[in-house]
Amino acid sequence: MKIRIRGNSIRYRLDKTDLELLQDTGKVESITHIGATTLHFCLRSKEITDPVIKMEHDGVHLLLPSERLNAWYEPDQVGFELILPNSDGSELKVLVEKDFRCLTTRDEDDSQAFDNPNAGQNC
Repeated sequence: MKIRIRGNSIRYRLDKTDLELLQDTGKVESITHIGATTLHFCLRSKEITDPVIKMEHDGVHLLLPSERLNAWYEPDQVGFELILPNSDGSELKVLVEKDFRCLTTRDEDDSQAFDNPNAGQNC
Protein backbone atom coordinates (compact mmCIF):
# COMPACT_ATOMS: atom_id res chain seq x y z
CA MET A 1 0.00 0.00 0.00
CA LYS A 2 1.27 3.43 -0.88
CA ILE A 3 0.40 6.41 1.29
CA ARG A 4 0.70 10.05 0.31
CA ILE A 5 0.03 12.85 2.77
CA ARG A 6 -0.29 16.41 1.58
CA GLY A 7 -1.83 19.11 3.73
CA ASN A 8 -5.22 17.88 4.92
CA SER A 9 -5.35 14.94 2.56
CA ILE A 10 -4.31 11.30 2.66
CA ARG A 11 -4.17 9.16 -0.47
CA TYR A 12 -4.16 5.37 -0.19
CA ARG A 13 -3.13 3.40 -3.29
CA LEU A 14 -3.60 -0.35 -3.14
CA ASP A 15 -2.07 -2.87 -5.55
CA LYS A 16 -3.49 -6.30 -6.41
CA THR A 17 -1.94 -7.97 -3.37
CA ASP A 18 -3.28 -5.29 -1.02
CA LEU A 19 -6.75 -5.52 -2.53
CA GLU A 20 -6.79 -9.31 -2.26
CA LEU A 21 -5.70 -9.12 1.39
CA LEU A 22 -8.39 -6.55 2.15
CA GLN A 23 -11.04 -8.72 0.50
CA ASP A 24 -9.90 -11.91 2.24
CA THR A 25 -9.14 -10.62 5.74
CA GLY A 26 -10.90 -7.26 5.92
CA LYS A 27 -7.62 -5.48 6.69
CA VAL A 28 -4.50 -4.19 4.97
CA GLU A 29 -1.71 -2.20 6.57
CA SER A 30 1.60 -0.55 5.84
CA ILE A 31 4.32 -0.24 8.48
CA THR A 32 7.34 2.06 8.38
CA HIS A 33 10.16 1.71 10.91
CA ILE A 34 11.53 5.02 12.14
CA GLY A 35 14.38 4.60 14.58
CA ALA A 36 13.14 2.49 17.48
CA THR A 37 9.45 3.10 16.67
CA THR A 38 7.02 2.36 13.88
CA LEU A 39 4.40 4.31 12.01
CA HIS A 40 1.55 2.32 10.57
CA PHE A 41 -1.47 2.94 8.39
CA CYS A 42 -4.34 0.50 8.52
CA LEU A 43 -7.35 0.27 6.23
CA ARG A 44 -10.13 -1.98 7.51
CA SER A 45 -13.50 -3.14 6.22
CA LYS A 46 -16.27 -2.89 8.84
CA GLU A 47 -20.02 -3.36 9.03
CA ILE A 48 -20.61 0.37 9.59
CA THR A 49 -22.61 2.98 7.70
CA ASP A 50 -20.11 5.86 7.69
CA PRO A 51 -16.34 5.89 7.28
CA VAL A 52 -14.20 6.72 10.31
CA ILE A 53 -10.56 7.75 10.52
CA LYS A 54 -8.66 8.03 13.77
CA MET A 55 -5.11 8.43 14.94
CA GLU A 56 -4.05 6.13 17.73
CA HIS A 57 -0.60 5.86 19.26
CA ASP A 58 1.65 5.15 16.27
CA GLY A 59 -0.92 4.72 13.53
CA VAL A 60 -3.72 6.01 11.37
CA HIS A 61 -6.76 3.73 11.20
CA LEU A 62 -9.27 4.12 8.37
CA LEU A 63 -12.47 2.12 8.85
CA LEU A 64 -14.62 1.80 5.75
CA PRO A 65 -18.14 0.45 5.27
CA SER A 66 -17.95 -3.07 3.82
CA GLU A 67 -20.71 -2.19 1.35
CA ARG A 68 -18.66 0.65 -0.13
CA LEU A 69 -15.58 -1.54 -0.45
CA ASN A 70 -17.54 -4.36 -2.09
CA ALA A 71 -18.59 -1.95 -4.86
CA TRP A 72 -14.99 -0.72 -5.23
CA TYR A 73 -13.62 -4.25 -5.72
CA GLU A 74 -15.31 -4.39 -9.14
CA PRO A 75 -12.73 -4.24 -11.97
CA ASP A 76 -14.12 -1.04 -13.52
CA GLN A 77 -13.97 0.93 -10.25
CA VAL A 78 -10.78 2.99 -9.80
CA GLY A 79 -11.32 4.70 -6.48
CA PHE A 80 -13.41 6.92 -4.28
CA GLU A 81 -13.08 10.11 -2.26
CA LEU A 82 -14.17 10.86 1.27
CA ILE A 83 -14.44 14.19 3.02
CA LEU A 84 -14.25 13.59 6.77
CA PRO A 85 -14.79 16.30 9.41
CA ASN A 86 -12.10 17.01 11.98
CA SER A 87 -12.94 18.04 15.54
CA ASP A 88 -11.51 21.53 14.92
CA GLY A 89 -13.99 22.21 12.11
CA SER A 90 -11.57 21.52 9.28
CA GLU A 91 -11.94 18.63 6.84
CA LEU A 92 -9.71 15.73 5.86
CA LYS A 93 -9.84 14.59 2.24
CA VAL A 94 -9.21 10.85 1.84
CA LEU A 95 -8.68 9.14 -1.51
CA VAL A 96 -8.68 5.35 -1.81
CA GLU A 97 -7.51 4.16 -5.23
CA LYS A 98 -6.23 1.15 -7.09
CA ASP A 99 -2.52 1.52 -7.87
CA PHE A 100 -1.86 1.50 -11.63
CA ARG A 101 1.41 0.69 -13.34
CA CYS A 102 3.47 3.73 -14.23
CA LEU A 103 3.52 4.76 -17.88
CA THR A 104 7.20 5.67 -17.68
CA THR A 105 10.09 3.56 -16.46
CA ARG A 106 10.84 4.09 -12.78
CA ASP A 107 13.08 2.39 -10.26
CA GLU A 108 10.11 0.89 -8.43
CA ASP A 109 8.56 -2.57 -8.41
CA ASP A 110 5.03 -2.23 -9.72
CA SER A 111 4.61 -5.87 -10.72
CA GLN A 112 1.51 -6.13 -8.51
CA ALA A 113 0.01 -2.87 -9.78
CA PHE A 114 -3.12 -2.88 -11.89
CA ASP A 115 -2.79 -2.49 -15.66
CA ASN A 116 -2.86 1.18 -16.52
CA PRO A 117 -5.91 1.97 -18.69
CA ASN A 118 -3.85 4.59 -20.56
CA ALA A 119 -1.04 2.16 -21.53
CA GLY A 120 -0.37 2.19 -25.25
CA GLN A 121 -2.23 5.43 -25.89
CA ASN A 122 -0.64 8.54 -27.30
CA CYS A 123 -0.80 11.72 -25.25
